[in-house]
Amino acid sequence: MIARAEDAEKLNRQLHVDLTSAQARATALESREVIAVQALKQAKDEHIQKLMEAYLAMDKQEHPKSSQDPPPELFEPLTMKNISAPSLEIKEEAASTPPAPPPSKELQEPVPLEEEFNHVLPSQSLPEEVINISSLLTHPGDVSD
Repeated sequence: MIARAEDAEKLNRQLHVDLTSAQARATALESREVIAVQALKQAKDEHIQKLMEAYLAMDKQEHPKSSQDPPPELFEPLTMKNISAPSLEIKEEAASTPPAPPPSKELQEPVPLEEEFNHVLPSQSLPEEVINISSLLTHPGDVSD
C-alpha cells in the first residue's frame, strides 16, 4: 500500500513537471507570436509610409506646382449667356388665356373617411394558415406545425 502511494506521488510529481514545462513552452510560443505580430504591424506601417512617399513623389512629378493650387480652369471668367426676352406672341397668349375656374363644391366639402373605406382590422380578418418559422429553420422539410 505504501509502495502504491509512493508510486502515485512520484507519478503526480512527474505530471506536475510535465505540466510546468508545457506551460513554459506555451508561454514561449505566445511571446514569439506577440513578437511576430508586432513585427508584421511594423512592416505594414513601414510599407504604408513608403507607399505614401512614392505617391507624393509621383504627384509632385505630375503636378510641378504646389498641390494646394486649384486647377487654372476654375479661375476662367464666367461668360453670361444672352437670354432673350419672351416673344410678343407668348405675351399675347398669356394675356388671352382665361383664369382657371374655381373648384367645384364637391371638392370643397370634406368627405368622412368612414364612407370611403370599410376598414377591416387584422383581428377581424379570416384566419390564415400560420407557419412556425422556427420549425422551418430546424426541420426544413416539415411544414406541418
